Amino acid sequence: MSTFAARLQHKIAEHSPLCVGVDPSAALLKSCNLPNTPEGAFEFGKRVLEAAEFRISLLKPQSAFFERFGSAGLKAVEELTTLARSRDVLVLLDGKRGDIDTTGAAYAEGYFSSSTTLRVDAVTTHVYLGLAALDPFLDIAVRAEGGVFVVVRSSNPEGRELQTARMANGETVAQNLCREITLRNRRQGEGLGYIGAVVGATCDDAAESVEALPQSFILAPGVGAQGATMQDVLKRMPSARGRVLPNVSRAILANGGNVADIRTTIRGLQEQARELL
Repeated sequence: MSTFAARLQHKIAEHSPLCVGVDPSAALLKSCNLPNTPEGAFEFGKRVLEAAEFRISLLKPQSAFFERFGSAGLKAVEELTTLARSRDVLVLLDGKRGDIDTTGAAYAEGYFSSSTTLRVDAVTTHVYLGLAALDPFLDIAVRAEGGVFVVVRSSNPEGRELQTARMANGETVAQNLCREITLRNRRQGEGLGYIGAVVGATCDDAAESVEALPQSFILAPGVGAQGATMQDVLKRMPSARGRVLPNVSRAILANGGNVADIRTTIRGLQEQARELL
């Protein structure tokens, strides 16, 4: 298996950098005439994959919308992940994990070990406990040739105060994370690394973070339902061409919720996303 970065670069070149989110909330399932059940959540994810004809760079299931059903929901996201990866679609599980020491390692084993039933290509994380606390998680991910996306500047306005707070050395929290992430990626060699960053497409200061992360893929949530456009991504993250992944979740239903409608939407979004290459 090649590295996560190499696999993702190949997919971006082949299909565009669009990241397609799967967020099967009760309201979304209802709008698609699907039951608010684990089976409905899986069926929605399957519908998205079939609409895309499995030709997308990255599928991003939001774990919470599956976990809300308990063990049956976890089974559903496992089945969706298995289906996607069996057709060579990369899966980024959006769970925003983050804990210390052996607990962090246990989380990573749940996504990257050879024995897990929820094997994915990458996971989102938060580092409120400090990036160094995530090292056991990162170690397991890199050995498994997986990826990790760290929340640096989130698209929700409530995060700004914390993420732009000044540390004792004068750096903001976001600036410190960018520097530490870049140092870790550099240890793995040249080019794009296995540690990506989440930087919201709605953040007016996104360029600063992106420029400080030259070896990171950038996951850019906020396109579509939260108001940002592909042009906003290009304007706010000009140095991220070829490595920024605009994420669209709820807005994939803009033309309707059946397979044909979702296909039309995804193909249109992919064309727009190619402008970011």
